[in-house]
Amino acid sequence: MNITWTVGVLSAGVENVQPLAGGNAPTQAGAIEAASDALVVAAMDHGRQEYRVCVANTLIGVIPGLTEQGDVDLFRLAEALPRITSHDR
Repeated sequence: MNITWTVGVLSAGVENVQPLAGGNAPTQAGAIEAASDALVVAAMDHGRQEYRVCVANTLIGVIPGLTEQGDVDLFRLAEALPRITSHDR
C-alpha cells in the first residue's frame, strides 16, 4: 500500500498553490514524516507563507509560527504534522 503525500505553497498575492514536493510512502506514518520533512525544507526556502500539505487525500493548511526573534519556528513546524495527524490526541 502506497500513501501519497504532497507539499505546496500559496504565496501572498498568488491564486494557485505552487507544488514543492511530493512522493509515496509505504505507510501513513512514513508519508507524514516525509511530508513533515519537506514542509520544514519549504519553510527554510520560502519563509513564513501558507503551505498546503496533503497526506492520503487529507488536506491540511499550515502557516508556521515565529520565534521570539521573528524567525520561522522550524522546530515547532517539524512537530506540527505528526501532532495534527496523531490518533492519540
